[in-house]
Amino acid sequence: MIKKLSIIAVIIILLIFIFNSFLMPWYVKHAVLVKVPNVVGMKYMDAKKVLEDGGLDVKQGDLKYDESKPIGLVLDQNPPSEQMVKYGRRIYLTICGGEQLVEVPKLVGRTLRDARFSLEQRNLQVGEIVKKFSNEYSEDAVISQILQPGSKVKKSTKVDLIISSGQQLGDIMIPDLTGKKLEEAKKLLDGKKLKVGKITYQASDQTAGLIVDQYPTKDKSAKENTPVDLIVSKKRKTDKPVDEEAGTENQTTTDQSKGKNVPEKTDDKTKQKEKPVSVKDKQDKQDQSKDNQVKEKTDKPKDKTDKPKDKPKTDTKGNENK
Repeated sequence: MIKKLSIIAVIIILLIFIFNSFLMPWYVKHAVLVKVPNVVGMKYMDAKKVLEDGGLDVKQGDLKYDESKPIGLVLDQNPPSEQMVKYGRRIYLTICGGEQLVEVPKLVGRTLRDARFSLEQRNLQVGEIVKKFSNEYSEDAVISQILQPGSKVKKSTKVDLIISSGQQLGDIMIPDLTGKKLEEAKKLLDGKKLKVGKITYQASDQTAGLIVDQYPTKDKSAKENTPVDLIVSKKRKTDKPVDEEAGTENQTTTDQSKGKNVPEKTDDKTKQKEKPVSVKDKQDKQDQSKDNQVKEKTDKPKDKTDKPKDKPKTDTKGNENK
């Protein structure tokens, strides 16, 4: 019995020790409120030390990119400073990631146009372009890129590309003929042992007689006597409809302005219409019309009624019988 009581006493003393040494300090400690210090603008490691010394826990939160501030700088904190929180509360810090980097896309196998579009979408640019003959890649396709896909670079970084010129057909390189005169282009082709192919004239605003385009284009490989088609510029036609009457009036006005006496051409009918008619002329016309009417009456042939009637014929035989 005494042994059991002694065991119970030891257990009670042990529980009291645990309660006073561990449970009560833990409870009191977590019931205490502490003020959150301001760590915005500090480096992350310095901010972490300040918060942990104040009895708070630290956790790195979001990463924001800002090229105007150094990497690792604390931009924001949650909960904010001066707020009362429990002892041991976790504080989340937003850290600056510096300038945001862009991932270089894979461009090999794409056309130059697609590669340019893909780079511009990521705020990158096409750098130096080098052309090379290739039997594996089609013409105008990307053979290689200097910056490897997946690498991180700054915005507006230029990516140099090697572009395929297609298969190598010969040892002669097609010269650039655009902008040159036709005779000069012929001499260059003769010097390269090439021929002038089909010549097409195209209306253009450029000076007439200059090469506008060519096929095959420059930097292509070719064999001897390969024909090169040329497109040559010519002046545009500026035919304008000319109004004959307006042109005549303009010519007359121009001649008069130069001091020339140019007789005006008018019809007789127009002159008669424009000639003023006096009262005397009107009266003469009326009298003349009346005379004409009288003359027409007198000149008409007489009717049968006006002719003298023939005397009736008498039957002589009848009178003799009587």
